[in-house]
Amino acid sequence: MIPRPYQQQAHDAAWQYLSGQSGEPLIVLPTGAGKSLVIAMMVKQARKFDARVIVLQHRKELIEQNAEKIQILLPDIRIGIYSAGLNSRDTEADVVCAGIQSVHSKAHEFGRRELILIDEVHLVGGNDDSMYGKFLADIRAINPRARMLGLTATPFRTGEGPICGRDKLFQRICYEAYTGDMIREGWLCPITNKAADATVDTSGIKRRGSEFVSGEMARAFDSGDKVSLACAEIVEKCHDRHSVLIFGAGVEHAEHVADTLRTLTGERVGIVTGESMPLERMTALTDFKAGELRWLVNCDVLTTGFDAPCIDAIAILRATMSPGLFAQIVGRGLRKHESVSNCLILDFGQNIARHGSIDDPDYGRAKPGGGSGSGVEKNGRGKECLNCGIDVPAGDKECPECGFSFPDEPKDRHDETADDTSTLTGVPDPEVWEVIGCAWGVHVKKANDSRTLRVDYTVRLLDSDGGNLAQKTISEWVCFEHENFARKKAVKWWAARSTHDIPDTIDDAVSYLDRHVARMPSQITTQAEGKFSRITTVDFTDLRPEEIEWLEVVEVADGGEYRFDDDEVPF
Repeated sequence: MIPRPYQQQAHDAAWQYLSGQSGEPLIVLPTGAGKSLVIAMMVKQARKFDARVIVLQHRKELIEQNAEKIQILLPDIRIGIYSAGLNSRDTEADVVCAGIQSVHSKAHEFGRRELILIDEVHLVGGNDDSMYGKFLADIRAINPRARMLGLTATPFRTGEGPICGRDKLFQRICYEAYTGDMIREGWLCPITNKAADATVDTSGIKRRGSEFVSGEMARAFDSGDKVSLACAEIVEKCHDRHSVLIFGAGVEHAEHVADTLRTLTGERVGIVTGESMPLERMTALTDFKAGELRWLVNCDVLTTGFDAPCIDAIAILRATMSPGLFAQIVGRGLRKHESVSNCLILDFGQNIARHGSIDDPDYGRAKPGGGSGSGVEKNGRGKECLNCGIDVPAGDKECPECGFSFPDEPKDRHDETADDTSTLTGVPDPEVWEVIGCAWGVHVKKANDSRTLRVDYTVRLLDSDGGNLAQKTISEWVCFEHENFARKKAVKWWAARSTHDIPDTIDDAVSYLDRHVARMPSQITTQAEGKFSRITTVDFTDLRPEEIEWLEVVEVADGGEYRFDDDEVPF
């Protein structure tokens, strides 16, 4: 089994972090990107040092999936499973895939463990009294040097923000791949959507905490003729689709949807809910994956851990305030399959208008209800500039530091008919530029005398025939003298370009650049955001990979390759 390039990069970045830094890292890979293989690769590397490993999941489907991938890479060792749902309680194997519900109070039974891998880590609460918190505390009581690695597609929790932080279980994202990039590169299935004419107005549904009240939401989608109108639309717009997955708002609503689809189509319709009998559930899932069942309705069951690459349409007959949950739902259609050219998304719950494009690199990091890509709210008082990272007052349209123009906030739409312009891939296409010149210097903002390193790239855009188009200058601002996120972003920028010590000041950075101790990119990719072009990735093709050395600091080094010492033991 040969890993894809990004899977190898994720593995190498994580191992380098574990080998050289304290704290616990996080890998972010979109749904469908193959986290199970990365987990298997981490286990294989750990076993080179005889490290004993536990892989934690929350669902039996994930436990079986991860155990299968690990067994392929390590055919000569026994992969244990500890899960009440799978009727297996193996505590002796050197590698155990376990369900957290089954083992949260049984860490002492597994003996000394060196590496704990946690899948779907966005489900791990920040509370030390949670099942994960208790289990990990007990593991560390046995072995204080035990290390943790988390994996997720959504590095944030609704109402809580990022799951990484100085005082949190995981301190830093060591590798992140973006949905939009992976679709463009052909690793994930393209997505498309048509406006849902039977969209449900969600403005009157009450909220509890950071989510809609489930009972009220179910009634809103199940009242009047909403079910019949929605099902008629699904049948019409999915006439050329072969595997249609439908998300209901409640158990009764899902049953009504399934009954209505049977009446309209005369076809068999599967249904899976928390009340489904095990045999009924297994039969429906097996037949759907095999292509023998065209329609499958579910309620709160198939949002994670369900792998059916044949899906070519998803109808979302529910609403959620959680960008993570919405991304997981849409993610069921991102897996590639030879029979699927794209996956159609029909959104009946105003979720796209609420959360924005899942292929936006900043999806989910914006304030709840504010869409993606507009800046991150800071306790209701401000937001972070997406270019230079400094805190900006919430009402500002432009960053006072670097001039970044914040995109307009998308407004909630509560019409009965969804806006035709509401799309999952609603951001402009990125542009790739050839870098033909580079200049740098100290930039002082007159408004507040703050200093940044300004780097100006002279670039030209290549047309589809390879010809050169007009030249322009694209600038970026690097904030070595700022704190928190802005400083971290500057460190990441420097780590991708130089093995020299990280500059403490802008003057240091300019001095280093003048001495040519840092490499500059040969290509950059930009994303248009208003009148501003934000640099999203850089490519260093001027150096061969074997010539690149890396700093101890490990974050996503755009366009580079990760190196780790194969002989260094992180435990």
